[in-house]
Amino acid sequence: MNTTTPPDVEALDEPSSREPAPILERVLRHRSDLRSLKRGVLAILVLLVLGVCYLAQEILIPLALALLLSLLLSPVVTFLERVVRIPRVAGSLLTLVAVVAIVVLSVMSLAQPAQQWIAHAPATMQTIEQRFRSFREPMRQAQEASKKIEELTQPSAPQTVVNAQPSLLASMATSTPRALGEIAAVLLLVYFFLSSGNGFLRRMVEIAPGLREKKVVVSIARDVQEEMSGYLMMVSLINFGLGVATAIVLALMGVPNPLLWGAAACLLNFAPYVGPVCTGLALTLVGFTTFDTLGHAFAVPAAFFLLASIEGQLITPTLIGRRLSLDPTVVFVWLLLWGWLWGIVGILLAGPLLACFRIVCQHVDGLRSVGVLIGDGTSAETTLKK
Repeated sequence: MNTTTPPDVEALDEPSSREPAPILERVLRHRSDLRSLKRGVLAILVLLVLGVCYLAQEILIPLALALLLSLLLSPVVTFLERVVRIPRVAGSLLTLVAVVAIVVLSVMSLAQPAQQWIAHAPATMQTIEQRFRSFREPMRQAQEASKKIEELTQPSAPQTVVNAQPSLLASMATSTPRALGEIAAVLLLVYFFLSSGNGFLRRMVEIAPGLREKKVVVSIARDVQEEMSGYLMMVSLINFGLGVATAIVLALMGVPNPLLWGAAACLLNFAPYVGPVCTGLALTLVGFTTFDTLGHAFAVPAAFFLLASIEGQLITPTLIGRRLSLDPTVVFVWLLLWGWLWGIVGILLAGPLLACFRIVCQHVDGLRSVGVLIGDGTSAETTLKK
């Protein structure tokens, strides 16, 4: 009796054992294609956002500055509304007027020392050049010798006509109305953001599809708003403390106009790494023009760098916590990016914007991996467990 399997039965058995492999390959290939497509769409989206930020900077810079200022002043307005029982509209106006008055008085008190320092800037550079003349003399002689050789070997160059550049007063006269208009726009936006309160949050809740989504939107929005406001308030207080400490130390060392350099240290410290370096370089020039010996001259920037190190390594991590620590490489690249997009204003806004972006990443499930990526690694496990 023949026990071989009929051909039709074998034909039915073979596909059942071979068919899952091609299906699995097609599924894996499909998933890989989807991941590649997502990466491509994300790259295009990032490039589009950067292009919009560059082209629409005249609109986005006042908007970003007003949003950060409103988050900074929001706790004050909330305190006036809940404790003092002042309506939010009146409290927003009162807070804004008080801040503008403080800023105007500070600028008026520091304007004269700043003008004097700018007026004496050429003499300052000449003094520093005389201090280092002994070091530069061999180099200068070599440059003069090479210049004479070039003049002997090359024909006389035709005379060039140099166009006169506009004076400083003319450029200030043309730029002042535009700057005043941008300041007025920022103040109006800050007032609208502060007086509206949770109106925008309520509208976001209304467009959420279900009850669960509404609760998630409310939770994320409130947590992000509270943490961003607290972070900006704490950073501002820390920078103000650094400015006060810098002014006190410089006054004790006999440096002229210590309040001016304290205010510069406070303002520039909003730009991580770059700001303290710029303040230290400026104080180096001040030290060389104030003191005769190299030891006293270098003591001025050394004292500031000591204060900045204490602030960056001890005070800020203690008061703010490691959860908002950022990777130095990411911070530096971020500063370069926003400095290229928005100039000096972008450098000053880059640090707060990056920290606020990480706060958002920690509260949105889809962005938590990005928050871990831009962090310094000290809170990766904590962030992933949330």
